[in-house]
Amino acid sequence: MRVRPCAADSFVEEEASLLFEAHSIARIFQIFGNIDRTMILFMIAAQSGITANDIVSAIRMSRPHAYQHLKRLVAGGWIKPVRRGPARAYVCSNLEVHLLLTNLRAIAWARASAFSKEQDRDRTMLLNFRRWQDLKAPVESQGLSAADKQSLP
Repeated sequence: MRVRPCAADSFVEEEASLLFEAHSIARIFQIFGNIDRTMILFMIAAQSGITANDIVSAIRMSRPHAYQHLKRLVAGGWIKPVRRGPARAYVCSNLEVHLLLTNLRAIAWARASAFSKEQDRDRTMLLNFRRWQDLKAPVESQGLSAADKQSLP
C-alpha cells in the first residue's frame, strides 16, 4: 500500500525551503552590514586584483582591520586571494558576486533617489507651513475677533 503525501507534508517542505532561503539571504546581508567591508567588496569588484595595501590607503583604515574584513569576505566566498609576485591580490570569486553588487547598487541609487524626493516634499511642506505661519502672525497680532479669524483662509 502506498501512502499519499498530505498537504501538511507539502507545507513543511515549503517552510523548510523558505527557512533555508531566509537564512542564506540573512548571511548575504550580514556581509553588507559593515560599511568598510561593503566598500572593500565594491573596490575589489571595480578594480579586480587590488592588494590589501591598496585598500588600506584608499579607505584609510588600519591594516589589521582591512585584513579582518578580507578574511571574512574570503571565508564567505565573496572574494578569493590571488598571488601577484610577493603580494596577495584579491578578485571577486565569480560572476554572481558582480551581478549581485550591480543590482544592489541600482537598488541603493533608486532608494536614495526616492528618499531624496520624499525629503524634498517634506521640506516644501515645511516651508509652506512656515510661510502660512508668517502670513498668519500679523493678522493674529491685530486682535481680530474669533469670527473674523474663522473667515480667514
